Amino acid sequence: MQEEEQPGSIRSELLERLRAMEGAQSPGSLADISYRRAREALERALEEARAVRLQAVDDARATRERELASLMDSLRGLRQSAESQIESVLMAAEIEAERIRAQARTDARSTVERATSEAAQARAEAAALRASAEERVREVDQLKSEFDALLTKTANRLGIKSPSQGWWRRITRRM
Repeated sequence: MQEEEQPGSIRSELLERLRAMEGAQSPGSLADISYRRAREALERALEEARAVRLQAVDDARATRERELASLMDSLRGLRQSAESQIESVLMAAEIEAERIRAQARTDARSTVERATSEAAQARAEAAALRASAEERVREVDQLKSEFDALLTKTANRLGIKSPSQGWWRRITRRM
């Protein structure tokens, strides 16, 4: 804006000086002709300066428009690049997720198989322990009944009847 004000103020000052000179000169004199020519030259120069200034403004606007268009093209290119990178990252993430899911399925199957095997082994061991315990119970029962039979036989041979108290009664009471 200062550029626009300065030529106008210079113009005004020059016109004022010329007018002051005009009053001092006689009409139709050589000075008057010089004054008119100087005035016309000044007006042409100011008009040309205005045209140059307008052209410079237009050139600056065109340059800004070109720069803006170039910047927009650059931004579009960057956006496309970013979108393609996003797509490649998403594809890589999907592939990695599928690999992790497959690994998890494999690990789960392996864990289930191992747990099933361990459970079967524990059941087999429990069944073997139970069978062994039942066999021992049968052996203990058989030993007890053999002992009771021998004790009864010994008591009968000795002619001992069942006493009402004491250790013999506790032993024979079980029979």
